[in-house]
Amino acid sequence: MIRESATYWINKAYKEGWAVGMFNAHHLEFVQAIAGAAEKTKAPVMLSTSMGGLRHVGLDYFVSMVEVARRRTSVPLILHLDHGADYETVRMCIESGFDSVMIDASSASYDANVELVRKVVALARRHGVGVEAQIGETLAEEGEEVIERKTTVEEAVSFVRDTEVDYLAVSIGNTPGALGDEAPIDVDLVKRLSAALTMPLVLHGGTSVPADTVSTLVKAGIAKINIDSAIKDGFRKAFIKAYGAENPVIDTRVPAAEGRALGEAAVAERIAMFGASQKAE
Repeated sequence: MIRESATYWINKAYKEGWAVGMFNAHHLEFVQAIAGAAEKTKAPVMLSTSMGGLRHVGLDYFVSMVEVARRRTSVPLILHLDHGADYETVRMCIESGFDSVMIDASSASYDANVELVRKVVALARRHGVGVEAQIGETLAEEGEEVIERKTTVEEAVSFVRDTEVDYLAVSIGNTPGALGDEAPIDVDLVKRLSAALTMPLVLHGGTSVPADTVSTLVKAGIAKINIDSAIKDGFRKAFIKAYGAENPVIDTRVPAAEGRALGEAAVAERIAMFGASQKAE
């Protein structure tokens, strides 16, 4: 198993013109689907959980599941926290062995956002952990109302300077939590942000972005792309098939296994879309 740092892989992707896929896992079958796709495509991936995922599974359970997946996998499974809401949660994740964390105070004032991110960066540096933060708002995580405030070049430059964050999530018209692929992405804004920052940028809500736009964004400097809804959709379809019928399936392992297969296929498809296949070899 290859265990280079999160910043190593994201910066490598940025320099070489591809993107690391970050895939949220919400239970065991998600972990297996993501790890299975990464192994088959020989791609480094970020295997992530969210605040809701931690509440559902538990931090110790999640870390243990990923450790088992790592023992069975020859490619990098980079453990990441998506949308960490507070310092204490981020601290626990870092001390539990996470390779990367996102601290998200994007809905707070600029000064409050900077203050919290700087505190996380100081802790993460001591542990060799990569840090992501966000400027601009794209709130549609786990059922929340969609709120958009696009990132500006000026605030992004100031934010990176003031926080020394490793990779920056930006609001560019992306819609996290959406299943369709019709988000009105501001490609020109991405190009202007990339030119001003010359550092890896992060796209949240990757499921909502049209496939042809993804390649343009990767070429423009997006080096980490988050996927959640595309994997959930596989499990949703499997459970509808199993329990929407006149004679529902009794054995819950049947739809769980089918959802795992559909989820793995969705992850593999996105890995190919991001140009990450074979990058771990």
